[in-house]
Amino acid sequence: MAKIVMVQLQCAPYCGTAYLHAAAKKAGHQFILILSTDSQQICQKITKEKPDIIGFSCLSSFMNDTLDICRSIKKITKTPIILGGPHPTLFPEVIHEKSIDLICRGEGEFALMDLLNAIEQKKSYAHIKNLWVKEKKNIIKNPLRPLVYPLDTIPLIDWSCYQNTPVLYGSPTVFLIRGCPFSCNYCFNEKTRALYHGLGPYLRHFSVQRSIQEIQAALQYFPPNPIIFASDSFGVDLPWMNEVFKAYTKITPLPFVILLRPELTTNACIKILAKYNCYSVSIGVESGSRRVRQDIVQRNYTNDYLISMATTLHEHGIKFKTFNMLGLPTETEQEMWETIMINVRMKTDYPRAAIFTPFPGTKIVDIAKKYGYLDQDYDFTNLPETVLDRTILKRLNPNYVQNMLFFFQTAVQFPWLIPIIKKLVRWKSNLLFRIWFYSVYALINGLSEKRSLRTYIPYLYANRTYR
Repeated sequence: MAKIVMVQLQCAPYCGTAYLHAAAKKAGHQFILILSTDSQQICQKITKEKPDIIGFSCLSSFMNDTLDICRSIKKITKTPIILGGPHPTLFPEVIHEKSIDLICRGEGEFALMDLLNAIEQKKSYAHIKNLWVKEKKNIIKNPLRPLVYPLDTIPLIDWSCYQNTPVLYGSPTVFLIRGCPFSCNYCFNEKTRALYHGLGPYLRHFSVQRSIQEIQAALQYFPPNPIIFASDSFGVDLPWMNEVFKAYTKITPLPFVILLRPELTTNACIKILAKYNCYSVSIGVESGSRRVRQDIVQRNYTNDYLISMATTLHEHGIKFKTFNMLGLPTETEQEMWETIMINVRMKTDYPRAAIFTPFPGTKIVDIAKKYGYLDQDYDFTNLPETVLDRTILKRLNPNYVQNMLFFFQTAVQFPWLIPIIKKLVRWKSNLLFRIWFYSVYALINGLSEKRSLRTYIPYLYANRTYR
């Protein structure tokens, strides 16, 4: 039996981590999760567990902190460290970091099983597909294996790795679809699709029967909050979606929350949701300016469509949350107000905004560099720790953008306050503004997912570092 210790910084339910846990267990190996941002605490636990390998599932937002922790670990042990997840998949050059021994690109379940099997058998893992491995002074760059298809062959998700952690104060979460057919400028999806070209269908979903098993697996560990369907591409296959929710209502009376693209939130889709106990829909509006949406973000729907969609949701008694970005490259102050006003016109139940974060390697970063909003040498070391704080784009007024964030939700919920808010956003940001924002933000986010206060408050506290 081989032992892997996985380190996770953010106190949130990572489906990827739970799938890796299931894969390791199915292959007969031990999987230990450390949920912490404290390097000293992490090193102490690693010393106690004496794993064969140490893993991190890496989001680009947390790479600076992840690498700092990896450097601390290497001071106390020579145990190999592997990075997996979105960042090393798209930016494999991270393997050149001295503290990193190998990376996993792409889907990790079967690669992890092969890796742990090799460790148990004391064999080389240098030629396992999906892995890049340092061997002496060389880096062995293995090719990607085909995408898992059918998806049901992946081991059933196992959330027990999060037992006795604040993660299980969250809501039951399921991820039934992998892949996205869209190509927004701020996202890595287009690059990921290109990476897997010729390696199988990119957009895949579990069967209806397996989908129900995934839901039941989440219900086993999480409190009875509405279930969150977190996949990016619901609405692509409406017959399948209808069958999933039809079966869903037979196993639980809990309402559910679903993420949808505006383009996929059609009348037919909304009718299905209304039929099967949907509490709320989360939709990415992103900007109220058609110019910004089309030219900068690459989202091609009109404001009239958004209003019509919102009207249909209201008519069917379905509440909805919108995701919006502020401080986009070339965005004017007037266009930020257009984002508020489209939400007012949509009568958004739960508005949510974030300050735009430019991820290196995306098309929108090229746009930002072209027009002087970012330096040409901009990279991941410049990323902010949170999307709820400040803009890092030049040529924007950081105080104004931050205040627009602080009062965004208030302006949408109480539009009669807009004349006052237009004056307040000109003031210097201050602690009172920040306290107001986080209070409103926490309230609206909790209401949008109908979370119980008993579990929501400790969950918020646990996530005070990464928001």
